[in-house]
Amino acid sequence: MLVSLVSLRIPVRSRSLKVTLLAGVCWFGALCGLARAESREIARTKTAKDEAKEAAPQPAKRLLEITVLGPDEAPLAGAKVHAAIWHDGAGKSNHDYDCDDQGSTVVELPAGKIDILRLWARKPGHVAQFAQWWPKNEPVPREIPKNYAFQLDAGSVIGGVVKNDAGEPIVAARVEVMLINPNRERGLDQHPIPNTWLATGDEACITDANGAWSLENAPSDDPDVEFGFRILLNHPDYVSDANFGGLQLEQGVTAKSLREESAVVVMHKGVRLSGVVTNPEGKFVPDAVVVWGNDPYLQQGSQEVRTDAEGRYRLPPLPAGSIPVTVVAAGFAPDRQEIELVEGAEPVADFRLANGKPLRLRFVDETGTPISKVGVGIASWRGAKSLYNHKHPTVLDTAIPVLADENGVYEWTWAPNDAVVYTFYKQGYRGELPSVELIASDETEYKVTLRKTRDPNN
Repeated sequence: MLVSLVSLRIPVRSRSLKVTLLAGVCWFGALCGLARAESREIARTKTAKDEAKEAAPQPAKRLLEITVLGPDEAPLAGAKVHAAIWHDGAGKSNHDYDCDDQGSTVVELPAGKIDILRLWARKPGHVAQFAQWWPKNEPVPREIPKNYAFQLDAGSVIGGVVKNDAGEPIVAARVEVMLINPNRERGLDQHPIPNTWLATGDEACITDANGAWSLENAPSDDPDVEFGFRILLNHPDYVSDANFGGLQLEQGVTAKSLREESAVVVMHKGVRLSGVVTNPEGKFVPDAVVVWGNDPYLQQGSQEVRTDAEGRYRLPPLPAGSIPVTVVAAGFAPDRQEIELVEGAEPVADFRLANGKPLRLRFVDETGTPISKVGVGIASWRGAKSLYNHKHPTVLDTAIPVLADENGVYEWTWAPNDAVVYTFYKQGYRGELPSVELIASDETEYKVTLRKTRDPNN
């Protein structure tokens, strides 16, 4: 976890109050985006040292030949290989490859130190495998080889049926499946293991006219390893799973029934909340982000919708009970309400937003020199994480600023009128506490002093 020293100076009318706080960072989800933004900014200005480094001879790139074989050791033509590479602290790169008629492909590895290399090999009808080299986490660090072979077992079929409360099949339900391996990642530093994700993303199963679904890449029964499965269901007209195994475990659906394709999971109608978002003058607010729940980033699927041109929103079916709803709209203070969802009812919750307050931060180092592009993250607000500003494909963009500018100044002109807990991130700086609570104000500028670290990568 990266941490930073923060010194705050709060001018209030003619008095000045100085508070020294230690603030640290654990900004999961935004960290990668901040690093990329910072890297782009650094790339714009090249020093003489940078140019000299570029002119110097560069180490040759390495090639890793991958071969994918079937259970009979025959090449699997057309097998897919995915590579994820972390190197020299420069972040992650992803690459996809198609194997030739001999089941082979070549992965080009970057020059320099590779921190982590992860490989996945898959072919329809076979059990996908996952291999990894992570020297820092291996008891006996291994060298990345020049040649590597996967041998994929034949897959077995699992499946089931999805129905509603009336016992009718649900068509076009999306079924994602993950493997539960009792060995977890044991032995991964020596050999590949079955891939956890059997059907996710674009490869999720879709139920047919009979509500049935199946896949054919599950590991077979093994006397030494009893694999399990967790499924995640999603359909726009029914209450969808928030996490893998939600409805499945609630209804006692077993791995045995999935292997027999006799598993039945029931999805419920739920309650749909709707409403209108307006500004202080009562005018419609389009494109506001409406979030349900306390932590949308860590839940599966989407927990946010946007308002339409007339400020209207409608949430997907949700279980009956109390649920928090947060509204974030650029230019106005975020709002949050606790809404009671009653089964059989059609609840309405309107939000009339107030004007926000400006939050202004000025980042400097111990000599008073401004620090540009410091990342500012929102850790919590009103005891939850439904207010956020991280940029990530799994959540909608709230338009809340993320970075300080070139002069080390961060401004969020429509912050809430009450306290928000923030975290700060800047590569090469650290402190000791995880977060700091601040209140936005027209009269307040917070001066934040960060200490340099010995290790520029932390």
